[in-house]
This record gives sequence, C-alpha cells and structure tokens, in this order.
Amino acid sequence: MTLSENYILNAFYTYSGDPSFNKYDGNYNASCPICREGNSWGRKKRLFYYPKTQSFYCFNCQQSWSAINWVSNLTGQSYDEILLENRNEDFSKEIKDEKIKKEWIIPSLPYDSINILDPIQQKYYKNNRFFSRALDYLKERKLDTAINRAKTYYISFSDKVHKNRLIIPFYDLSNKIVFYQTRALDGSEPRYLGKMGHDKTIFGIENIDPDIDYIFLFEGPIDSMFVKNGVAVCGLTLTKTQKEQLNTFPFHKKIWVLDNISVTKDDETKQKVLKLLNESENIFKWPNAKYKDFNDIAKDKNLNEIDYNFILKNLY
Repeated sequence: MTLSENYILNAFYTYSGDPSFNKYDGNYNASCPICREGNSWGRKKRLFYYPKTQSFYCFNCQQSWSAINWVSNLTGQSYDEILLENRNEDFSKEIKDEKIKKEWIIPSLPYDSINILDPIQQKYYKNNRFFSRALDYLKERKLDTAINRAKTYYISFSDKVHKNRLIIPFYDLSNKIVFYQTRALDGSEPRYLGKMGHDKTIFGIENIDPDIDYIFLFEGPIDSMFVKNGVAVCGLTLTKTQKEQLNTFPFHKKIWVLDNISVTKDDETKQKVLKLLNESENIFKWPNAKYKDFNDIAKDKNLNEIDYNFILKNLY
C-alpha cells in the first residue's frame, strides 16, 4: 500500500526522536520510537526510513516495517483509518528542508509519547515503574477492555507538562488525534490536564453508532468508555469545536451523565446539575448512593459495558 510521502514524513517527524535527512543517500534517520533504542534514546539513532521503498528498519530492535505498518504500530490505527487519513489530509505543501519541516509539523501528542498497549514497548519498559504504573492503572480501571475505550493510550517520560501521566487521545470523525487529556497516576494535582493552545474536542465522537438514538455526555473520558455512544466533553461548557461535532448528529437526543452527588457530596457537581436542569437539559438521575461514577460500577461488577438503558430508565 502506497502512502503520500509527506504523510509518512509527517508521522516520522512527529513520533521519532531527533529525526534528520541525509542528503547524500536521500534516506532519513532517527531514534526508534518503537524500541526507544533501549537505554540510548536521544543518543543513538538506529531507525532508518527509505523513501524509495517506503520502508523502515531499526538496527537496534532489528525490526522492519512497511510505512503503513509503522504508522499503525505507533498510533493504533487500522489500515483503513490510515488510508482515509492519508486521503483526506492536505499534504500539498512541499517540504524541502529541516527548518520548514519543524515549523509545519505540529505534534498531535506530548513529546516522546510511548504507546502503552504496544507489546514491543511493554517488553522494553517492563521494569520502568512509571510505564508499569500506567499499564496497571489501565487494567485496574478496565480501560483496556471497555466497550468504548480509546484505540490506545500513551505515556511520556520527558514532556515538560505531561511527564509520567496517562495520555488519553481524542480522535475526530476521521480518526485523527486532535486533542488529548492526561491524568496523574500518583494522586497528585491537578488530576487532569488538557492539550494547551488547542480548542477542546469530544472524546469518543468517532465511535458514535448512528442506529442508537442517543448520545450520552459525560464530563470525563474514563466514565464514557463503558457506555455505547458515550462521549466526554471535559466540562459543561461546550467549545465551538465541540458544538460543531455534536451538530453532525442533529437527530440524536443528548443526555448528560454526571457523578453521583449523594456519594461525592460535591457542591460544585450539584450546581452543575441545577444549571443543566434550569436549561431544560436531559440528565441522568442516580437511582442509589452506592456508586460514585460509571467506572465504579464497571469495576465492582466486572463489566466492560453498562447497558445504556440503565440511563434511559433514570432521567430527570
């Protein structure tokens, strides 16, 4: 399968470490984001991209990939999703030197992000306490098996803002990462941080089933992962981008699902509920005081999916 050369280079410069171009042989060289060069990340550059064959080879992990396999391995996207993204993206701008490349390419994820669910990276980082903590968190919260889970999750050991935090990617309807939220794994504050300098988007919008008449609006992505047509908006005030995303589903009834006030005893959440009621919004009403949120239900009952009819039967 042949991809646009600029599409491949965009991925190469986004995910690889210290990428460079060799003008003498026309090939590209970088630190491998798959094996992370063992303990030599940032010092060794043993990944090579060969444009003539659109292939990659790493002399450290001794793995070879076609371009589409390499992108799929890093992003968790399927072949069809990559081909659609390749077809829809505007890569008409010619890239002729390193300076232009660095100015043009805007990383979709925090610096040096590592795919937590990739088996090769799990092998390389099995003794890394931050990587292990993130993987354990996914399994404990059932985020690796939830019905509406993210395609994959990431962690960065070097990003200045999001270092050692769980990275949850937000996709658009073309399955391209356009936003992310990170969560602290050590109990520190702030628990959640979003991508700076970018309008918030909706988590899970790409998974909407048009045959289900409802969209369930959660505040956070973790709770939304356990309900079909569950999405997360990271607050109650929708951004312009989020409104545009929801407007693509004009015939779906929108229902808000917030944390259980009787458990959280949170005045802020109570005020959010009152605000939505005053605006005549549809809101899920918790039928009991046992659970704080939908992730609590999933963990306690060992569920990967919570039937959305549970929400429909309990509405204000």
